[in-house]
Amino acid sequence: MDALVAQLGDEVQDVDAETFDIFSQPFSMEDLGMLDPKATVLDITIAGRDFEITQSPGLLQSSRDGGTTGAALWQSTLRCAEWLASPTNFLYTSGILDSGSLVLELGAGISGILPCILASHVKKVVATDQPYTLKALRSNIDMNARSNRTTNKMKDYNIEVCPLDWEKDDVAGFLRAHDFQGGFDAILACDCIYNYALIEPFVQTCADLCRSRSRDEHHTANRPTICVVVQQLRQAEVFEQWMSAFHKLFRSWRIPGDLLPRDLQEDSGFAVHVGILRSR
Repeated sequence: MDALVAQLGDEVQDVDAETFDIFSQPFSMEDLGMLDPKATVLDITIAGRDFEITQSPGLLQSSRDGGTTGAALWQSTLRCAEWLASPTNFLYTSGILDSGSLVLELGAGISGILPCILASHVKKVVATDQPYTLKALRSNIDMNARSNRTTNKMKDYNIEVCPLDWEKDDVAGFLRAHDFQGGFDAILACDCIYNYALIEPFVQTCADLCRSRSRDEHHTANRPTICVVVQQLRQAEVFEQWMSAFHKLFRSWRIPGDLLPRDLQEDSGFAVHVGILRSR
């Protein structure tokens, strides 16, 4: 873990300064970040690998309680997928993630792209979101994971899909129900922070998931769970409130540009932060 911290450079110390620095960058925001909200099927290529993603425009436009943003594919997911597909990604080269790692994605939505990309690098990926997304998520994973597998059975992939609602579910109960009490090597979240109401439950869920690793006697303090948060920059006030809540519970770093592809570097309109849960 010391090697990771050394690569990340300066730790975030001042939330106001971090917010000002990020939002003073000259980036443009032409839209909210959805790739094509009206398309039923999207053909995507990530690092030379083709994906066919089925969306639900009708669900996206519905007035469902709890939101519908998970029903579409977002730019942040594509940019993160390109980054995670690279074998030179520092998460792999530093040994943070390897063939024995367990990764959980929060707010996976319907695309399944990140689990499909990560599955070739780690032991297992757990994709989670609210129940309304899971049928489409499983279908997209089944379609796209199958293209690189000889099996047609989803249970034979190293990807598991589970319901997890930050605002309603008990994390301890979730971990027990799915036999994840030993925790995860990494928590990944892409574009999960887009309004004030989600901030506290999101940060608390991240913390509760990370604490499960700290309570596991088989893992030492040298290998805590890392939390990777990718965001499209929209409202400075929302970002600042998230950063403030996250910083209280996590040591935090913004990943420097030399460790990121151009589409996630400064001036791209996106930011990637890493958090390690603070010791009590």
